[in-house]
Amino acid sequence: MWNPLPAFKGTSVAISLWQAGARLLEALGAEEQALRLVNRAVKVAPQKSELHLHATRLCLKRGKVDQAILHWRKAAGEQGRTSLLYWLRRTAGRGQSVQRLLRNNHRVEEVPVQENGQNRANTVKPKSSRFFQLFNDRPPTLSLNDVGVQLLEMGRVEEALAVFRQELAAKGISPTLCFNLGLAFSKLGHHREALEYYERAQAGGLNSVELLNNKGYSLSFLRQDEEAVACYELAKEMSPGDGVILANLASCYHRLELYHQALNCYENALRCLPADPVIYNNYALCLEDVGRPEEALDCYERALALAPRSKNILLNKAACLQKLGRYREALEICDGIIAREPDCPETWGLKGNLCKEMGDSREAVRCYGRALGVLIRNRESQIPS
Repeated sequence: MWNPLPAFKGTSVAISLWQAGARLLEALGAEEQALRLVNRAVKVAPQKSELHLHATRLCLKRGKVDQAILHWRKAAGEQGRTSLLYWLRRTAGRGQSVQRLLRNNHRVEEVPVQENGQNRANTVKPKSSRFFQLFNDRPPTLSLNDVGVQLLEMGRVEEALAVFRQELAAKGISPTLCFNLGLAFSKLGHHREALEYYERAQAGGLNSVELLNNKGYSLSFLRQDEEAVACYELAKEMSPGDGVILANLASCYHRLELYHQALNCYENALRCLPADPVIYNNYALCLEDVGRPEEALDCYERALALAPRSKNILLNKAACLQKLGRYREALEICDGIIAREPDCPETWGLKGNLCKEMGDSREAVRCYGRALGVLIRNRESQIPS
């Protein structure tokens, strides 16, 4: 008969060795390596509160206050969360006045029909125009970092990244430069690299609202929503009336299926940003998920009053009408989208579903065929010749 005891003993020994190694590395000042060992132990034994306490201490030493909150919550429970946040509020912002930080422009994005999560798309499109003239014309007091920030603001992200790398080679690492490198990588969709630089900025003492919001964005993009929530919660404590942070936090709660918290954050975000159609759209999706489609439909109407030609919001409204059995109205929306954009597979797929539920199997098959044909053509166009 198989006995699991040896394996259990082996795991316990490994955890003890990792803890001992982490303490030794911490005593030698190698806190980042110590944290890696503790995190390995946490993955094996996530229920051990002493591991989370050790990780909390190391995260605070490395400036990773959002991760410290996450470990503290697992060690002390929700009742210990408030005390740590209170202490961090008093200390997180000291000595961190950094100039030329580019504020986060990532927003919760419209969610296509049939998707469950809230996507946040980066709409910045890098341009290929050259940037050498900026160097020649810049005032003597304008650093390469400043030029890079200007390029980011202009949407020339790849060029900005090249400038930041030149600054790194010329002057070495700094928290501000790490933040801006992280932002550039994030805008290019390289979120793991972005996280690396955000954490290096934190290790250098930078824990601004902007950094936490951007770090939360990259974490949520990588579907590390629990870690993203810790970032956004701390950012919310530091800037309570920021509608963008509230909307991003709501989106993470929504994906984690913490619907009460999500709805509360969406409502607060709309109080701060009452003319934001994307927040109305995502709030409506959450209302649908908790079985409140009539209220969701009202939110879609409000979103469309602000963005009447938004394809994604129109599709979401049509899907909501389908849930309510209002098939004709939903079909009118699909036909309107197809008239403007005949190669949208989501629209053809939704129309096929509507036709099927209305008993028109022949038309449903035709719509599904159109959707499949568009998807195949799109895939073939992406294959290099």
